[in-house]
Amino acid sequence: MAEQLARQDAPQELTWNLADLFADTAAFDAALQTLAADTTALAAAEATFTQDAGQVLAVIQRFYASQTVLEQVYAYASLSTAQDQTDSAAQQLLAKAQAAATAFSAATAWLEPALIALSADQLTAFEVAEPELAAYHYQLTVIRQRRGHVLDTAQEELLATLGQTLDAPGTIQETLDDADLTFGDIDWHGAQALTKGLWGQLATQAPRPVREQAARQMATSYVAHQYTFAQTLNAHVHTQNALAQLRHYDSARQMDLSENQLPESVYDTLLHRTHAHLNLLHRYYALIKRAQGLETLYPYDTHMPLGGTEPPLKPTYEDAKTTALAALAPLGEDYLAHLQDEFDHRWVDVLETRGKTSGGFQLGVYGAHPYILLNWADTYSDMSTLVHESGHALHSVYAFAAQPSWDASYPIFTAEIASTTNESLLNAYLLDQSKGDRATTIYLLTQSVDDFVGTLYRQAQFAEFEQFMYETEAAGTPLTPDTLTPKWQAIAEAYSGPALSQVPWATAGWAQIPHFFYNYYMYQYATSKVIAVSFAHRILTEGAPAVAEYKAFLQAGGSADPVTVLKRAGIDVTQPTYLDEAFAEFEAQLNELEALLK
Repeated sequence: MAEQLARQDAPQELTWNLADLFADTAAFDAALQTLAADTTALAAAEATFTQDAGQVLAVIQRFYASQTVLEQVYAYASLSTAQDQTDSAAQQLLAKAQAAATAFSAATAWLEPALIALSADQLTAFEVAEPELAAYHYQLTVIRQRRGHVLDTAQEELLATLGQTLDAPGTIQETLDDADLTFGDIDWHGAQALTKGLWGQLATQAPRPVREQAARQMATSYVAHQYTFAQTLNAHVHTQNALAQLRHYDSARQMDLSENQLPESVYDTLLHRTHAHLNLLHRYYALIKRAQGLETLYPYDTHMPLGGTEPPLKPTYEDAKTTALAALAPLGEDYLAHLQDEFDHRWVDVLETRGKTSGGFQLGVYGAHPYILLNWADTYSDMSTLVHESGHALHSVYAFAAQPSWDASYPIFTAEIASTTNESLLNAYLLDQSKGDRATTIYLLTQSVDDFVGTLYRQAQFAEFEQFMYETEAAGTPLTPDTLTPKWQAIAEAYSGPALSQVPWATAGWAQIPHFFYNYYMYQYATSKVIAVSFAHRILTEGAPAVAEYKAFLQAGGSADPVTVLKRAGIDVTQPTYLDEAFAEFEAQLNELEALLK
């Protein structure tokens, strides 16, 4: 049986350089001490905060400076843990960071209520007396818009103190899913441990019996732990519903969308327009079934390349870097220079190793640089993930360079736009390179269509289920496997249509989705995909003017609300038009794929 690579055996150049954050754990501890001193000072400032404009400015400056240090500390600890979740020393670092975050939240819990309590005249007078406060105007405006939803100081301190406890369900789920759960062995090019990273290869490359066995084994593991997964979900959803009630929101959804200053109609419009175009998804599954000559199509069949069982693209990491630089060249020399920095200076942790967090992510760290996690296996999907996460990384690079720390972090609603724009540019580049090569064209079109299915349709499906969970728990019905599984299957069948059948063994698909712990996050993958399709089209057809507008979007970070930032770039997310345009693009690619496969 092939063993997973041990962490210490990974080549250094393919691992993160965490020393760019802190030289060693001694420097990490010193930052914690500085943060603790600032936390104490901020707690003591409550009594004199509104004494004069100078004190208001000093407190706000110290708050945001300390917040940056806290983010660096937390990043160092969480990245240390992500690279090896079995590392007890890393777990201790994370515990220290979590304790510091809880203490900071508790010590500064008074600040937001105090800012909200200021009258408009008081705030104006302070800004006149201290012109430097103007730099914080947008963030102060956002805070003051929460009037009526922020509790008194004592209650906010209590909630801040309980922060680690309130987040515990997600932490438990992550540990169970990534560290404790195993799926047995699978025989594919020799016996080896079945992992989520390996499943990504099996789904697109392995013979059908191997895919079926792997899908069954993974489902069996989740079903075996379904009651624990359901308990963690129930605890998390209940916590969010309770917080929404405490903060005087009508629902957890209203609370979470308000964080992005978005109307709830954006969510409803997404689900409505997706249901209106489910016929296209049903056509795609029918095409897969015909192309593969299957009597019954199951979900584990849906990711196989339609042009043949052997994918024409098997890029190494070095290949993928070269391709990324070529595909993203339309974004300009400055963009490519930042991308080269990412490749050359160990921003990316590449290989799958024992204990490492599965999947891929990007973590932007103000005052340092972004970090990207991959689990590389020489697939097109891995190359696409590299380009995707690099989009996040360079979004952070541009925003961090253009904005102060308090305005730099882009909101979740816009977070996936840059990443999926990069994916669209990658696919367009590769399609252009493959002209005349029918097999590769079919493969790439399949990847593009499949990505649309996974990013828009599937995330909308998850969003629909997430809404069900919150409404069900709020109505007093606990979330158990008996509650969750039938609804999950019903929604899945509506999206699958008549061509795609559900597997004939017990499943707990809802347990496999860690993003349910991210609080109404997944619908934003879908909206981001739609927006990215528009950006990529404009970049490729309009050139420099569209690139300039796109980079202005990147540089904006969180300096304005996302609706405003996107309207400046020509996209209105309050109207359904942008969704219908994306479905039209999807249909065009589906038509082309159907014609090629006749």
